Amino acid sequence: MPINTVIIEDEEKSLCVLKDFIDRLAPDLQVCGTAGHIDDAVGLILSTAPHLVFLDICIADGLGFDVLKRVPQGNFELICITAYDDYAIDAFQHAAVDYLLKPLGIQPFKDAVARVRKRVEEKVHYKAVEALLRNQGQQNSQDQKIGIPTINGCDFIDMKDILWCKSDGHYTTFYLIDKSRIMSTRNLGAYEEMLSHNNFFRIHHSAIINMRWIKTYIKGKGGYVVLTDGTELEISQRRKGEFLEKFQL
Repeated sequence: MPINTVIIEDEEKSLCVLKDFIDRLAPDLQVCGTAGHIDDAVGLILSTAPHLVFLDICIADGLGFDVLKRVPQGNFELICITAYDDYAIDAFQHAAVDYLLKPLGIQPFKDAVARVRKRVEEKVHYKAVEALLRNQGQQNSQDQKIGIPTINGCDFIDMKDILWCKSDGHYTTFYLIDKSRIMSTRNLGAYEEMLSHNNFFRIHHSAIINMRWIKTYIKGKGGYVVLTDGTELEISQRRKGEFLEKFQL
């Protein structure tokens, strides 16, 4: 399948090398545009919704990470590029698929793109499976299963078995009633809309809870909820009103 691609690079020589690699070695990558400044890069990503972003760490007016702070995360795969290896840890903390050092080498480029292809194909598959499961029409919505993509594949679990979900950067940790955990390769925002239709509620930017497992509400600025397993979670002040309305409090 075509992989819509954006390149954020301010060095003309590096940009030409990368475009040449794409033309010769990865023709399925369709370059939607390039940018060399933060504002231009943000606008390009938001307007094209790419599958893949090649991101130079050091661009004309700042760091490539400044671009990532201004665009939705988890919607595209990321390959970081730089002349220095000092930013490797930062790159992987931003869920980069790979980290390429300049001057670019053919084999590292091919390996990184191969990983991207696999992840993009998996996302397409998982979305199709999730759509199928949502449309099965079970009488009780929480009897439906949800597909959770992981590093090793995909786990399918009943929604009713989810206690809560925690944001872990670009990943999400699912806490289950049997005390097990599943780490998803998607961020929390990717699950909010789907789960909100199935008696889940986002109480905080970092947490979504299954309302069926709430045991206690504790008053406070935002307040806290205690789940049936004893987990205590903070409710943000801006979410408090909507949360209380659900219980007519």
